[in-house]
Order: sequence, then C-alpha cells, then structure tokens
Amino acid sequence: MNNIFLKNLNALNSKNSALANKLKLYIPVEIPELVRQNNSYNLKYKEKLIHNEQNPLGEAQEIFAMTTNEPVSIHLIYGLGLGYLFQVVCSKSLGTVILYEPDLNILWTSFNLVDFSNDIIKNNVFITDTLNDASTEIYKKSNTFNTPQLLSLPSVRAFDEEGFESLVQKLQEIVGAYSLDLKFTKEKFYPSLKMLLTNIPNLLNEPPLIKIQDTYKDKTAIVVSAGPTLDRNIETLKKNRDKYVLFTVGTAVKTLYKNGIKPDFLCIIETYNSTKQIEGLDLSDVYFVTEPYTCPELRAFKYKQIFSHISANSPINHFWAEICQENIEEYWSKGTVSYTALNCARILGCSKIILVGQDLAYIEGQCYSKDSAYKDLCCKYNNSTNRWEITAMDFDRFAEAISPSNDKNTQYDTAKRRLERLNNSLYYVKGINGDMIPTESVYAAFVKPLSEFAKHFSGPRYINTSLVGAQIDGFENLSLDEALSDTEIINKENINCNYIYNKKLIKTNLEISLNSLKEAETYIENGKNILKNITNNLKRKKNVDEDILKLLKKVSLIYLELTGNFSDKNKLFDLISAAGKIDLDYEMKMMRTFDFPNVSRITKKISEYFTKSEQGISEITNIIKGILNENFNTES
Repeated sequence: MNNIFLKNLNALNSKNSALANKLKLYIPVEIPELVRQNNSYNLKYKEKLIHNEQNPLGEAQEIFAMTTNEPVSIHLIYGLGLGYLFQVVCSKSLGTVILYEPDLNILWTSFNLVDFSNDIIKNNVFITDTLNDASTEIYKKSNTFNTPQLLSLPSVRAFDEEGFESLVQKLQEIVGAYSLDLKFTKEKFYPSLKMLLTNIPNLLNEPPLIKIQDTYKDKTAIVVSAGPTLDRNIETLKKNRDKYVLFTVGTAVKTLYKNGIKPDFLCIIETYNSTKQIEGLDLSDVYFVTEPYTCPELRAFKYKQIFSHISANSPINHFWAEICQENIEEYWSKGTVSYTALNCARILGCSKIILVGQDLAYIEGQCYSKDSAYKDLCCKYNNSTNRWEITAMDFDRFAEAISPSNDKNTQYDTAKRRLERLNNSLYYVKGINGDMIPTESVYAAFVKPLSEFAKHFSGPRYINTSLVGAQIDGFENLSLDEALSDTEIINKENINCNYIYNKKLIKTNLEISLNSLKEAETYIENGKNILKNITNNLKRKKNVDEDILKLLKKVSLIYLELTGNFSDKNKLFDLISAAGKIDLDYEMKMMRTFDFPNVSRITKKISEYFTKSEQGISEITNIIKGILNENFNTES
C-alpha cells in the first residue's frame, strides 16, 4: 500500500469503516489506466475515457455551477473517476456531499493515485459504494425544502446507461418515500395527535386487530384497490365471491357496492374527512379497520365492529401504545391504505393474498376505477408541452367527489390543488411488461415497500392481478381467474371480539403525560426570557455584539436540549412541536452570517417556535383534561 492509499483509507475509516476495510482487502479485477493529455490526467476504463479530454477540471466546475448550493443542499455524486468533480463539490458545497461509487475498481485505483484525505474528513462529506448507505445519508439530511441533486459525468453515465436509469428510478423512490414521511411530520403530526386524543372515547371500544389474529388461517384474501384494472375484474370477483375474504380500501368500496359486491373488511386510514367515500352505503355487515388517528367522522357510521390497526411506523401510534400498553410491532404500514389492508390479511392468517386494482400507475389514460371517487381523472400525453398531464374530464363532479365541503369555491380550490400536486409529482415506474409507465411520486414510492413486505413475510403466497400496472417484485403476476382457479368455497367466521382496555392504566398514563408537559413549559419560559433580552439589546444597540451572540448561543442551547434529549424522552411534546422543529432547523442551517438582519430574523423564528409550542401544549392539555373528566370518572 502506498502512502496516498493509506491516508485515504485512514480518513475514510472514520466515516465508513466497512468500505475502508473492503478497499483494504480488495484485489482489482480491472485497473483503469492513468493517461496524460493536454496537461491533465485522465482515466481510461473499459476502452473509454472517464473525463473530458480537453479540460476535465472545467467540466467538473461547469457541472457544479448548474446546481443549487445552499446549506440544506444535498449533492449526490455518481462516480468518482480521478475525483475532479468530487473535489470541486467538496471545496464549494455549502450543504451535504455524498459520493456514490459502486465500482470498486475505480475507487481502489483513484484512492491509490489521488490524495482525497482532506476532502473525506470534512463533516459534510460521506462516501459509499452502496445505494442503501447513500439513501440513509439522504434521509438524514433531508427536509421539506430540499431534494437531492444528482451530479455525474456524461461518460460515467455512458458506461452503464441501464444502471444509471435504474439509479435515477431508485432515487425517485427514495425521495418519494422520505418526502411522504416529512410531509406527514410537518402537516399531519399535530392534527393527527389531536384526532387520536379526540378518538380515545371511541378507541376504548375498538379492539386492536391482533386480538382476532389468525381468524382466517389458511384462507384466501383479496385486497381491492381503486386502480383502473378493478373494472376488468368485477365479474370474476362476483362469480367467486364465496371463495375469499374481501378487504377493500375506501376509494374502491363504491365500485364494489355498485356491482353488488359487499366486502368483509373496509380499511380507511385518512386523517381528513373522507366520509364521502362511504356515504349512502349500508356497512352494518362490514368490519371497519382504521388507525387510532383517523378522522372522528368515519366512526359515526354503523359497522359490524371497528378494529384498530395501530401502525408501528407512526410516532402518533407509539404514543398511544405507551398510553394503553399495547404491543404494536405486528402493525406494518407505509402510508398507503392498500399496504394496511395487505397487512390485515396477513395478521388474520390468510395463506394466499391477491391484489386487485393495485396498478400503481395510470393505465391507458385512466387513473382510477370508473366508479371510484377519483373516476374523472385521466392521464394523457400533451404533444404541445411534450409531457404527460393529469386532468379531470368533469371538473365539477371531481371537485364535489373529493371535497367534504358543500361550498363550490372550496370544492374548486381543493380540486385545483389536488391536480397541481398530481401533475407536479408525475413519475415513471417499470411496468409488468418491462416498459416505463406514468404514475405519481406517491405511487412510485409504494412499489418498493410492497416488494419488501412480500420478502419479509414470505409465508403467504402473493399474487398481483393488474398485469398492466407497475411491477411489484415478490408477487406473482396472474389473472384473477388463474389466481382463484384452485380456491375452494370457505366458511367465514362471525367475529365478535369483546376485548376491553385497562381504563385505569390509560388514565394514569395520560396524567403522567400531562405532567411531563409542565417541564417543557419551563424550558420555553427560560428561552422566551433570553429572547426578550436579545430583542431589547438589538433595539438599543442596532448591531450585533459579543453579548448578543452569547445570549443567542444560550437560547440555541435551550432549543437544542428541548428538541433533543427532552423530546426523545417525551413523545407527547415531540408530536406537538415536530412541524415547528422542521422549519426552525432549516432556518438555522441557512444562517450564513450573524449580522443584524440575520440575528433579528432567527430570533423572531425561535420566538415563533416557542409560541407555537406553548399554544400546542395549552390546546393538548385542555383536550386531555376534557377526556379524563368525561370518560374516566369510573375506573375499570
């Protein structure tokens, strides 16, 4: 090993010891050739030059110049070569630098030729040879204000065009997944928390689904979604209705009822008022499965019984699980109700699980089943703009279908926002036939979780009947007739679960949570007092001096303690303040200088965070006190 290689390995060892050890033991299969031309060095690999022949450094600088460069930027570099692009980005990036080089031949060669040690040890730099590691780093650095920017040399992409396209697709899936998580955190955490607390009187009478585990052991289940191919399978669903347990999502249930098909289980997990999905239906013989935090209006309908699916990936549910001391590790969910329905079928013991209408793509211009709430949406290629676009064939009908409001203007605004979001998030996924088909980012993000579900829970047989939609690995692609060909008539159980929660325990834990919020108020009060001193000093001095900077550091430490150690121990406060934390973290990362305007602005932002957190504490405290007074006067 030469000195350059050792220096690079030592630097890398502190960031990615697994890769450092891998390189230390690696024996190259094909060593790229170092060539000198036009006073610059280049690498020749697989009979091709990696860098620009005339000006490799200029090529790298030009690529970086086209990127957005802010403290929250994520610069993902695909391919190292001799490191021109990597070193340019490392020297100039204000954000995070992630180098993804899957070819160890190139990584090993360049580490022997170029000293990258000063770049590698920078706090904002990470190097990996696996996409999983790269995606983990992306997730750590992501927020609602940034998306990763992929930087690569044209020649690197040319080495493996198919692999590059696959990388782009996987990055879209990764970004879609973390965007969903962050969007939910920022927009839904606090409203969902309020809904969960409001639902507690109902939740006391909604047994966890696990209490009826294996009720349909070794039976066949069909999970119906509202994709376009649902319409093609209606007749087969009807003629075989006595051979399977039927789970449906809310957007597909009216299609089923219109065709005389009644589901056994209805799954809805929306936090918004989605009652229009089920208005006018007789659900008295249907079991309803929902999340603890779904909107209270959904619980007003008459069902055979309501069961609680307490998704383990939701921090909201972890709070409820702590309160009622329920084990929720069996409740897998990924933000899509179809995934929840799939998991319900697994929990109930079904040995064959068949997906119907799970297209995860826009099929032949159609977005949803013709009788679903979104039936008026269509996806067509616009030749004038050279892009796919989603429109509503009957805008008035679409607006009325998706909005719970009776006000036309509100309906129109809701519909317009929905169309804008859909068109801004158009993606492409690999279809069952191998072609790339249009979809939206949310659906693209669901493909991988469904595949991972089938891989992790390998017991049941999984079948997808779409045949024209997205390819879901781990699922057999069969027609519904083929999938049901060996299925026999089943006798369904009449479920009557009498599980009772421990109300005394729940009451005690709610009271403990209330008391813990008082400590948060102490932090906030101390922070607000320091902010008052900063504001007064700024008004008086009209500039930022050492005293003000010391005060700013003090209040920043209070904020970091409140959102760090304290929030880690206190789920209730974490849920109350999560959205504000995302925004304030972004503002802090964007601070470049501590001059008067910037300090004034960040002081105001911290003050807003404290105020909103304080308001949230007050509101949640009143809700919990009301629940305790009205529902826990008698202990059981």
